[in-house]
Amino acid sequence: AKLSADRTVQHANEYRQTLGQLKKDYVTAYIANHSKARLGVAEDKTKTALRKDSRLVAMRALAGISLMPTSQLTVFEEKLDNLKSCYQLSDSELVASPYCPHCSYKPANESLPFGVAANALTQLDDELDRLLAGWQQTLLDNLDDPITQANLDLLKASARTLIQSFVASKTLPDPVTPDFVSAVQEALSGLEKIAITSDDIKNALLHGGSPATPDDLRKRFETFLNERCKGKDATKLRFVVE
Repeated sequence: AKLSADRTVQHANEYRQTLGQLKKDYVTAYIANHSKARLGVAEDKTKTALRKDSRLVAMRALAGISLMPTSQLTVFEEKLDNLKSCYQLSDSELVASPYCPHCSYKPANESLPFGVAANALTQLDDELDRLLAGWQQTLLDNLDDPITQANLDLLKASARTLIQSFVASKTLPDPVTPDFVSAVQEALSGLEKIAITSDDIKNALLHGGSPATPDDLRKRFETFLNERCKGKDATKLRFVVE
């Protein structure tokens, strides 16, 4: 009986040791994942600065121009907002609760589309450069259009000067003022925006089945464009893929 009791005590001790080690391993793994999925103090400051960045402020102002692909701005701001900050978690808190009491991080419920959250800020910073450059080029291309050029003569002298200065420098004013936005909007008012999605294009090209010959695809795409342009002056239409 004594031998049996000793074995029971031994098993209980081993069980406690194993359980203790599992808890330690869990805490170590959880904190490692938590630090990847959350922004620390320095990164949180960077995120706050990025929210107020002059490039993002410029894009928010330019979104008032009807020709702009504003869904790009919406998606960018959602990505930035989805980066969560948490830098208060301690080992002792995980002994009492299996999840962070500050941000409720659950590894199984969250994917990391950018990998480590801190790296995402660098990627978003680069993406912001690309987006603003793309918007700037879109404006330059459309302001160079003969239809728009004819509109410039109808603008007030002050508005015309703002646009001519932008076209000459090929650089957006900093800051992008309401006067600049309204001048560009007025200059581009002869153009009509038609918003389409990548799914619209995909569905049009797949209409009739796949695989398809180059001629089939060409005809399908032309049919798609003709349907969207029906009853409109095609020279004044501008397709924006959102």
